[in-house]
Amino acid sequence: MPAPRTTFSVADRDRILLAAGDPADRVALRLLLDYGLRKGALRSVRLRDFDRERQRLSFVTKNGRQQTLPLVDSSLWDDLARVDASSDHLLCRRRQVWRGYLPDGSSRFEHKRYPHLPMGTHGLHDWWYARLADAGLVERGTTSGQRMHKARHSAGQRVLDSTGNLKAVQRLLGHASISTTADIYVDWDIDQLAETMRQTLAA
Repeated sequence: MPAPRTTFSVADRDRILLAAGDPADRVALRLLLDYGLRKGALRSVRLRDFDRERQRLSFVTKNGRQQTLPLVDSSLWDDLARVDASSDHLLCRRRQVWRGYLPDGSSRFEHKRYPHLPMGTHGLHDWWYARLADAGLVERGTTSGQRMHKARHSAGQRVLDSTGNLKAVQRLLGHASISTTADIYVDWDIDQLAETMRQTLAA
């Protein structure tokens, strides 16, 4: 039997976004939680991939396939306008650099950014858990138990719950086969089926 799908609630999603102070982080989190990007695709997103005029994002996803998504959230575009335009990547590489001791004897660190390099795989993992910790969804220092892929499931399930349109979920998540969407990523429980039938028979 497959493991049960878990998703972030809308309240969880809102807490994660509210706790993120950096506009680039908020854009990235929306791409995960609302648009279901894979973590590999998120790492590759460059600022030039955003088409502000058409409000779309074009990016390379699994197996080198090109995908385009409509980004209809004005808050995302507002945050994107605040992202440092000198950076190539939405999420650039970051590193803590030790800068000596403070008068009280504690260490002083500086957060250094490398705007022309994408965030590394391990860096992205740590970034994700730091955002969850900021939102109070995990303890500080936690590095497992809430995989980033859960955000992808959450985005797909939210669209299905709102619309009942499995084809829309397939397009959002960029699946070649709708069976992948239906069998692995989202679920439609008995209560949702009952409501669908009520609406269908009433029509």
